[in-house]
Amino acid sequence: MAVTRERIADSFEACLGRRGYRSTSVEDIARDLRISKKTIYVHFESKDELYAYVVGRRAAADCERIADALKDFATDAARVEGLVRSVLAETRERADSPRDAESASLSLARERIYFDAYTDLLRRYIRSGWASGEFTTGGDEITVRLVSGLLIAGARMYSEDAEAAVEGPVTEAVIRVLTC
Repeated sequence: MAVTRERIADSFEACLGRRGYRSTSVEDIARDLRISKKTIYVHFESKDELYAYVVGRRAAADCERIADALKDFATDAARVEGLVRSVLAETRERADSPRDAESASLSLARERIYFDAYTDLLRRYIRSGWASGEFTTGGDEITVRLVSGLLIAGARMYSEDAEAAVEGPVTEAVIRVLTC
């Protein structure tokens, strides 16, 4: 059976779950798949790139789950609001969970990958709402980035204080930006 990026990523993800990032080596994955380390490096330049790929798969799956939950919302404004609330709720849950030194060191890379995926979903809803006339702004990339920045700011507020009242004000600010 041919070794693919997906099989390598699956093995790496399983090893991450059992041992954590630092304790998982490319050699562990090669041994698990009964291949050479060189074969892994054909598909991924480094362990960090492999980690980013695995996190990217998770982020894409999360975005699809969120999009599926929002598909029956009547308006793009409702979908944007639902996405903002969903992302902030998940962020609050992660802020409440204890972090070891390893997960803290990887959290910035993970956060960037997830927010890139969330921004793509926001972009879809914002541009759709702008095209339909629901939003008065949103056809340009700066609006998408501004809304994404509000979402990131709310998430960072949760990382500082998981009990902060963030969801309502951030959601209101987002809708104001899109409808001003």
